[in-house]
Amino acid sequence: MKFRLVAASALFAGSLLFAPASAQVSLVVGSVRDQHGAPIAGATISASTTQGRVSTTTDRVGTFALEATGVDSVSIACRYCPATVVTVRSGEPVVAIIRRYDALIGDSPSPDDLANLPYAHVESAVALRPFTLLQQSSGTYPGSLVSDRGLSPSGSLLIDNGAPVYDVVAGQSPYLMIPADYQQSAKLDSAANAFLYGDQAGGGIVELQPFLSGYGAQVGTLGSDAIVRAQAGTDADEVAAGSSGNDQQLSQRADVSASWQLPADQSIDVAGGSEQGREYASAATLLASSFSFADAAFTDPRALNLTLSSVVDRGSYLSSGEEYPTSTAWSDSGFGASIHSNGSVAGFADLAVRSSTGLYDAQALEGVPSLAATLVQTRADVGVDISEPDYNLRAGIGTFWIGYAGGPYAGEPSAHAQLAVPSLQAQLFPNGKWSASLEGSGSFTLPTFLAQYQYADEYADDDNTAIEFTRSSLWSGQLTYTDDSRLRCSFEEAYEDVRGATSGTITSAGLSAAWQIAPAIALRAWTMHVTDTAPVYPSTLAPYLGIAPTVNALWLTYDNGGALRIDAIYRRDLLDNDPFYHFDAAISGPVSDRLRWYAGTEDWMHRTFVNAGLRFAAR
Repeated sequence: MKFRLVAASALFAGSLLFAPASAQVSLVVGSVRDQHGAPIAGATISASTTQGRVSTTTDRVGTFALEATGVDSVSIACRYCPATVVTVRSGEPVVAIIRRYDALIGDSPSPDDLANLPYAHVESAVALRPFTLLQQSSGTYPGSLVSDRGLSPSGSLLIDNGAPVYDVVAGQSPYLMIPADYQQSAKLDSAANAFLYGDQAGGGIVELQPFLSGYGAQVGTLGSDAIVRAQAGTDADEVAAGSSGNDQQLSQRADVSASWQLPADQSIDVAGGSEQGREYASAATLLASSFSFADAAFTDPRALNLTLSSVVDRGSYLSSGEEYPTSTAWSDSGFGASIHSNGSVAGFADLAVRSSTGLYDAQALEGVPSLAATLVQTRADVGVDISEPDYNLRAGIGTFWIGYAGGPYAGEPSAHAQLAVPSLQAQLFPNGKWSASLEGSGSFTLPTFLAQYQYADEYADDDNTAIEFTRSSLWSGQLTYTDDSRLRCSFEEAYEDVRGATSGTITSAGLSAAWQIAPAIALRAWTMHVTDTAPVYPSTLAPYLGIAPTVNALWLTYDNGGALRIDAIYRRDLLDNDPFYHFDAAISGPVSDRLRWYAGTEDWMHRTFVNAGLRFAAR
């Protein structure tokens, strides 16, 4: 009986929404999505009626309801979309699939870009985001570094599948263990969000994700590299494994992810992974490295969106070069709790603690003891997010309690410090043709274990109770213009004052543009110049050895809607502190519905790599 009542109610509601074929439509409902299936929010839906023209906009999930009589078609307009007219059929909802110009929607390469770009190194794809500095290095470790606007010569903090990848001994976030074509999404967040993370985040935060809803890339490629990736499961439970290698290096990795829905909209998410890498270009650069992690999160949206999270990880590398063999190992364990409210004015608060231990053993240097130490960081931050039609605002402050213990000699005193870093980020007229982004924030960089503890005999009597860290104050602005159709261009300028263990200034200025030349042809270009006078701690060397870096990229894409796609990229990065000019390209086309052939060429460290193969997208 209850089922019949529900069914009758549904039929009655449907009769109110959709008139029979012989009557005029009084309410038009439907949804608008892009070519990737993502909802388009804020699209304008309009129609002509006998009473004039009426319109409405889609909500955050892309649905709309238009009150109109006698409508046989609706016009749909959205930012970076071609104008579209869709026929209205009486008694049926409108389902509109509209192609949006990917090159104009976001700054960072999209998942579709990542699947088609020629890069076997994910940091090369991340650095296609405008105003990102990529420093490549022929040195074995840590390899390439990526930083937001060049604000940190030690690079950015890498968050991979929810786990921070951070060698606390050397103070680096290495990319060298990630196999080619493994990550499904990659983005670089502003350095102004350092107050939410702490150490190493002053160069920005790179977030990588091997699993992405709606994507499940299977890759098999041969050539200069041998690349394979496989993935299986559902959106709730997934497993992926991949490997890539050439005559100089080998990387392999496996990840698992699972999610459970509990009563009262609660959920539990867990993830884990393990990766290994080897470098064997020459006898002097032999390196074996590994990293494993596991994290879990419990979320309760009814309790102020409470999230409880934990993470454990362990990494190591062994350099067995001919002259200075060394080994390093580090491990982390962390716990965090966060809450945030909903609405256009939302508050948030986080509390987290992270304990990191590390070991450094310079096996080839006689008389130098191994170094073992622990770093504990406790963080508490509060802030507010305001989202209004004419402005978006984030204001927050992070407070940190820091403690070092250990060292190369027994009985050394511990060292402690407390500090707070603020952040204020404002975006004015985000939906207008002209918009502006303003940032004022702080960040800090802690000394590595090698810098905090001098392990040579002559430094054994040093006072290690003080923590020689650096603090940075950032002020930046970005002005953007768009015609809402096929053009977006931006100008950015940043100034950072560095004080503490090292002192100096960092300035950054750049221009970027994205132009949809034709529906199938897009051009993205940007250039940035960085001047950095702050020496690298603990040395007195300038971060770029006196060279003021200018980096840029010119990226041309031809994509005719799922058929042939061609990417041609010219860029200027840094290689061992010198300008590195190179040209990279890729081409792909369909074999069947989800299977595509692929070929690409990449210039890496003045070597040309050419690969070709097949890619399957379970989308």
